[in-house]
Amino acid sequence: MDIFSISLWFFVISGFGIFAGSYFDAMWLPTKRANYDRIAKLSQLKPGMVFYDIGSGSANMLFYLSKKYNADCVGIEIAPFWYLYSKIKSLFYKKVKIKYGNFYKYNLSSADVVYAFLLPKNYSKIKNKTDKELKMGAKLVLSSWPFENSKPIKIDVEGTLTAYYLYINT
Repeated sequence: MDIFSISLWFFVISGFGIFAGSYFDAMWLPTKRANYDRIAKLSQLKPGMVFYDIGSGSANMLFYLSKKYNADCVGIEIAPFWYLYSKIKSLFYKKVKIKYGNFYKYNLSSADVVYAFLLPKNYSKIKNKTDKELKMGAKLVLSSWPFENSKPIKIDVEGTLTAYYLYINT
């Protein structure tokens, strides 16, 4: 095999590993670091709370929240590259756990807060899952788009292009 073929295979495999999530329910577009505290404030994140990020990507927000807010963080990621990256990094953070696969296959009942930056086309499945599994009072924070037929408890637009929508399970 020549160097061109090897390079091509490397990029194809790397691309699948990084962008595999877009095939399922989300594109890889990380939450901006400048918004981590906004999300924590909106969800009233406190020490010991369990914070889930479904579609966690690089899990940078989880590492930040676990350190600053002493929260127990769980990330679920379906893209192999981002899963491996964040899983290895999580070995240095006691309060961060990274799980691999489709978040629809995981039970979210231990979560106090669930964060999702996913595409609205999947919101009906997300709403059904969180309505069934989240405990009373657990919070769901959606980035960028609200649920279509459900009014959020609070909306944070804090002068940026990104809006965050807070829902509380009742």
